[in-house]
This record gives sequence, C-alpha cells and structure tokens, in this order.
Amino acid sequence: MTSVQEFFELSNRITLEYEAIIPLLRDPEVVKAARFLAELDALANDYDFKPIDIMTLLDPGRAARLPAVTEQKSKATPKRRKNTK
Repeated sequence: MTSVQEFFELSNRITLEYEAIIPLLRDPEVVKAARFLAELDALANDYDFKPIDIMTLLDPGRAARLPAVTEQKSKATPKRRKNTK
C-alpha cells in the first residue's frame, strides 16, 4: 500500500467516525460534558496542572490506581544500590 492509498484509507475512516459522532453532539448531556471538559482543560492550562493532578484532587483513590500514576511513582522512587564493599 502506498502512502497515498494509506492517506485516503485513513481519511475515509476519519470521515466515517465523524459522521457517527455528529448525532451525539446534539445530545444535551454530551454537550454539557464537552463544555465541562473544555473548561477543565482551560483551567488546567491556566494553572499549569496536569490531568492527573486534577483527578487526584477529585478522586485520589481512582487516580492512584491509574497505570500512568503507578509508572510515575516507580520512576520517581530511586532504587537503592547495594553496598558492594
């Protein structure tokens, strides 16, 4: 498959996904959720917060169970070297 063919295939797939989402955008609950997330994103950007910081404020238990958080904790905790004298 050439890159041009791949481009057209992806473009068609995006078009189909877009057509599937349009009816959902008329749902008041979806609109409300999208506005909330956009506002939350703007506030996070204004105050230099990451999404995980906001999740930790709202629901610390759930945030702690996320794979990204557990990976960050393991990377942040330095491993101790054994003294090999």
